[in-house]
Amino acid sequence: MSVKSLLQLILLVLIFFILGGIYFVYFYSGPLKNKLVLNENISKLDNKKIEKDYFQDQEVLEKVILEQKKSANENGDRDLKAKKVKNEKKKFEFKDSSLKKDETDKIKNLTKEIEYITSNKEGDIFKILAKYGKTNIKNSDILDLKEVDGVISSSKRSDIYITSDFAEYNYDNQNSKFYSNVIIKYDNKVITCDNLDLEIKTNYAIAYNNVEIKDDNSVMKAQLVRLNILTKDIEINSQDKIRIITN
Repeated sequence: MSVKSLLQLILLVLIFFILGGIYFVYFYSGPLKNKLVLNENISKLDNKKIEKDYFQDQEVLEKVILEQKKSANENGDRDLKAKKVKNEKKKFEFKDSSLKKDETDKIKNLTKEIEYITSNKEGDIFKILAKYGKTNIKNSDILDLKEVDGVISSSKRSDIYITSDFAEYNYDNQNSKFYSNVIIKYDNKVITCDNLDLEIKTNYAIAYNNVEIKDDNSVMKAQLVRLNILTKDIEINSQDKIRIITN
């Protein structure tokens, strides 16, 4: 083969490669590149859609959780409120029931127009009258009296009269305790005080707290006075000076 023919062959091969390259660049690599770009864009869009869907799902999930928490709190508050109301209702019903029971017990225990009569060995008769009375809650041996009148009668001496707002009569020892606006009257004397204890066994009536003794001629004030119901003698015991006011 001559040199000329060899050069012509080389030139032909170069022309072929140049034409093939141009064809590849313009007719094959462009669409392939575009396809790659399109696929990449589609992938990005898919990723964005996935992210968007994910965040939307997260938002929906968070809303659902918040709604559930809110509902649970509201239900809890309602349950707590309902429980509180129920407890208050029970408390009120219990209190109201207790009050009703106390009132019922008071009514059942209350006695009207009471009269007690006893006597001592000297033959003196002690009579106590009360408009109302009921058994003491703390001590069943004691009767609580209201609007009380008492009289000590004797065939040898004049009667002694006692009145007070309240009194306690003891079944066991038959002693009586008068209190509130106590007034003792006998002969021409009037004794007023806050408290008077009548002791049957000792035959003494002990007046104390704001004691005042009046007769036709004088007024005497003392802390404590002991009255012998047999002899009607008075013993005065006072830390302060006895005040005697004469007419």
